[in-house]
This record gives sequence, C-alpha cells and structure tokens, in this order.
Amino acid sequence: MSANHLDRIAIVLVEPRGPLNVGAAARAMKNMGLGELVIVGELDPLGEEVRRMAAHSEEILERARRLPTLEEALRDRGLVVGTTARGRHRQPTLSPREAAPAILAAAARSRVAVVFGREDHGLSADELALCHLVLSAPTSAERTSLNLAQAVLLVAYELFQASDAPAVTASSEAGDLLEGAQLARLETEMIGACVDTGYLHAGNRLMIEESMRRLLRLGPIQTRDARHLFGLIRRMGKILAGEVEPGAPTENEP
Repeated sequence: MSANHLDRIAIVLVEPRGPLNVGAAARAMKNMGLGELVIVGELDPLGEEVRRMAAHSEEILERARRLPTLEEALRDRGLVVGTTARGRHRQPTLSPREAAPAILAAAARSRVAVVFGREDHGLSADELALCHLVLSAPTSAERTSLNLAQAVLLVAYELFQASDAPAVTASSEAGDLLEGAQLARLETEMIGACVDTGYLHAGNRLMIEESMRRLLRLGPIQTRDARHLFGLIRRMGKILAGEVEPGAPTENEP
C-alpha cells in the first residue's frame, strides 16, 4: 500500500451515459494517482470509445468493476463521499479542497468511495443519503454543473495535492471504520428495534427511518462503537422476549 493511501480510494460513477466521459475520467484518475474505478449501471468500461478517450489509462478500465446498484458498490467502504452541483437540505457540503485531508485520513483506516452522479441530473436524494460527506465545487453562478470527467479531475487533483503532505498513518487509537454492508445491517437492526419497542409505527415510520439513516451517516462509525450499538439492540430484544430481566448484569455482545 502506498504511503498516501490513494490506492484505497475508488471513483464510483453512477449510471454514466457518455462513454467518452468515462474514458476521460479514467485518464484524469491516472494523472492524479487514483486507480480504482467502479461503474454502476450498464456502460461497458472496455468499449472502443471509452478506451480511445482513456489515452494510456486502459489498465484502469480493465480493472474496473461494473455493479448493478450503488449499495453493492459501497458494501466494503468505510467512508462514502457524494458529489453534487448544489447543496442539499440537511447535509453539510464541503469543497473538494476542504474535504481532501479528511478523505485521506479515512483512507488510512478503511476503503473510501467518491461517488459521482449521472451527467444530466447527478445523484438522487436517496443516493446522497448513503453518503457520509457531500462535496460541491464552487463555480460561477452562470453555470454551476461540471462535466463528469471535469468533476472527477477536480476532486482527484485535490486528493493528489493533499496527499503530498507527510504520509497519513492510521492511529492505533482510531479504530477501523464500519463498512457499508455492516452499516446497512446496523441500520436494519436499529429500525427493527424501534418496531419491536413500539417506538416506530405506521404514523411515523418514514420520519423515523429517515432520521436513523441520517444519524448513522453523520460521520464514519468505528467498528468498536458499532459493537456497542449492536449489543444494545440485541439486549433490548432479549428483554422484550423475557430472556433476561431489565437491570441484570450484561455480557459483551458482538
């Protein structure tokens, strides 16, 4: 693994429609030291037009993974960073330059995904809700949206520039970050506990589910902290099932 951890950062393109954009994005990645490309959707990363625009970055296309859903692309990621042309309600938005050091620090501890949306309308609100951080590049008010390959280049450049600082190392106190698949399981169990206790019901279901998702993605969760949440949820289940008495001494539960 390289000292700057750029090799732990994947560029994820959601349903790209332009093969030329994908090829140009691969070239931008190669220019800035990034090598992992994930494509969500049907576009073939090995198509002739894509290769032509990649210009000596074909190995990135050959290693690229193609997956049917964004959720699958994020299953092994501890930090998910979304991109948008505009700020979204209730989600703090950083510039690529502001976010780059935090992204590299997270890459020292886990695998990271930087997610780019469709050329015509970007990422949906539901897709942005899967992200811990949201990036938006400052642009002229006359034209706020960037071409997909330009957006990839801009973010990759800031990551490359930030990686020129002294090597980022994982602190022994920091702990590993919870990956996407584990986070989805924690979300499911937390919502299930809300149902079992009667806190969540038909009248407030959408509001509670949205709040739970937002709380779990306010920032990356350390695995040791997640163990306590899983333990609490399962303890609640045992109390509701009459298997243990409230207030009885607890054992560590994974």
